[in-house]
Amino acid sequence: MNVFQEQRGMISLFASEGKREGAIVAVILEELKLPYRLHLVGKPEEIDAKSLPVLRNIQSDGESVDLSGFHDVVSYLIARYDTAHEVSYKKGSKEDEEVNILVASLTEPNAAHPEEHRFDLDAKDDGIPFARKAISLYLHLEQHLQKSHSNYLVGKKCTLADLLHLPYVAAAGSAGLDLERFPELTIWYDRVYQRPAVQKGFAAVHMKIRG
Repeated sequence: MNVFQEQRGMISLFASEGKREGAIVAVILEELKLPYRLHLVGKPEEIDAKSLPVLRNIQSDGESVDLSGFHDVVSYLIARYDTAHEVSYKKGSKEDEEVNILVASLTEPNAAHPEEHRFDLDAKDDGIPFARKAISLYLHLEQHLQKSHSNYLVGKKCTLADLLHLPYVAAAGSAGLDLERFPELTIWYDRVYQRPAVQKGFAAVHMKIRG
């Protein structure tokens, strides 16, 4: 991790170009208005890390925090810097639990809450085409938005649940799917995509999504 000279009081994010996880971390940094320096790297081995994205935070007192992997990086940023709950809800609240369930539906397909739908759209060996899984996900989100009557997937703020789902919904066109078949989802998508932090974060990592 010493291949780049880092500055105290500045968060450094190491991410792969065009990859979803690094783009979402960049969006969270933008949403929380945290100063950061982005390094685009090809493989985690380049910076002696196990996985990407990697976050390094050399605080003003000289103490260094080094984290690798999407879950650990996001959990740290929200716990450490989102005390005003700009992109999260109070831990243990009903809304926080709803966010966790929606996040788990994409990131933990065999985890708890078996009654909830599971959408492992990145699976390569399940024999189910991406388009079919995407339609199932879009139907689930459309119904969720119809019932919730919220601007976002949970309540009135953009959270990790929205940011995680955004790239999968953006992939509708490349999968040959017409997103306009899902009116509530289309409105949600446009609302999230147009957020300045989303535009900046995704552009920084060169993550291309349909506008």
